[in-house]
Amino acid sequence: MTGARRSWYVASAALLGIIVFGIILLYQTANFRTTVEHLIEEDVREKTESAAHILGPLIERGAKDKIAAWCQTQRKRGIRVTVVDKKGAVLVDTDNVTGNHGDREEIQQAWTSEGGVVVRRSATLGSYWLYCARRVGDHVVRLAVPYNEVSRPVQLARNGLVAAAVIGACAVVLVFFLTRRLATRVELQDVQLAAARANEVFRRDFTSNVSHELRTPLTAILGAVEMMEDAETLSPEDRADLQRIIRTQASRLNALAKDVLSLARIECEQTEDKSRDFADICIPDILKNVQTLEAPRAEEKGVRLAATCPEPLHIRGDADLIEQALVNLIENALRYSGSDRIDIAARKADGSLVLSVTDYGIGIPARHLPHIFERFYRVDKARSRSVGGTGLGLAIVKHIAILHGGTVSVESVQGSRTQFKLVLPLASSRT
Repeated sequence: MTGARRSWYVASAALLGIIVFGIILLYQTANFRTTVEHLIEEDVREKTESAAHILGPLIERGAKDKIAAWCQTQRKRGIRVTVVDKKGAVLVDTDNVTGNHGDREEIQQAWTSEGGVVVRRSATLGSYWLYCARRVGDHVVRLAVPYNEVSRPVQLARNGLVAAAVIGACAVVLVFFLTRRLATRVELQDVQLAAARANEVFRRDFTSNVSHELRTPLTAILGAVEMMEDAETLSPEDRADLQRIIRTQASRLNALAKDVLSLARIECEQTEDKSRDFADICIPDILKNVQTLEAPRAEEKGVRLAATCPEPLHIRGDADLIEQALVNLIENALRYSGSDRIDIAARKADGSLVLSVTDYGIGIPARHLPHIFERFYRVDKARSRSVGGTGLGLAIVKHIAILHGGTVSVESVQGSRTQFKLVLPLASSRT
């Protein structure tokens, strides 16, 4: 190849690299803005929900001074808090804004739905803000953050991508001279690297999800603690309300920690030969234990819990994990189904053990079924958090099934019934 031709190829490759990176720049900037907007919106939603929990009891008692004191603690964090009554009048505002806010879009949305989120120019402050409002009885609690919280990271990302485009073009020229035919060993290394990156993405996403789940209860606990620290005097009723908030949110954190540790332990055992530690399990005994364990909760909710096992079936496995899988499925039905009856059954089919948990409640929409066993997937996020779900229960069931060489599936008819099936291999020495 002549020098001129080689130079032409190099120039073409560099130009192509610049074009490709330019396209990536445009796409990633738009995508990053959307992501940042979504994350900030979710963060403000959670802070608004936490504020509603904390201010609700104070609003009911008309404790305006205590509401104002708490709102000022949020101002130090750059958060504007406004409490509006049913006529639109401002009860409390961190910036001492008065007047009527009844015509604000987010306020109107809060009266007619669960909550409202709007980005608009503030009529009183003259700058763009992200507003989130939530109804609390006859009042609306609204939080707002400056919208430049979105534009600043997007600008930084754009600058970074421009630099990446320049570096990428240089890299294309360098790769042109250095690239050689890949040997089998190098290809294998690429595969291993891709697997490592995929694993890293998975770990990062999991960590992000856990952090997201921790944020709401921690915010509520910190807010309650600040109220107890900042207030000079607290009535017994106020203190009891704040202690209840701390206790409830601490219980959520404890449940999440238990489920995360349980899932980590099961996944660790999947990488080892856990079957060496399996023992013979009598399924009727497992059903009896699970029924006894869940009976108080079922009775409290007015649910009849029935278990059937027509024959003495046995499998080899970890009895504690099999019990945990059934408990998770039963508690899932108790929390979300609205059914007054839950059936637990064990039977033999095609040489396998089939454990089923069936409820006769509201059912699950078909679009959610393919994702139901994913970590932190919730059919109804608001309801799941209100009843104490961690979003990991069904994922734990799936990994317990995999650990035992089995599968788990779900069938549901809305308004009729939902059935989860755990299919496990029977012990070879028993039938």
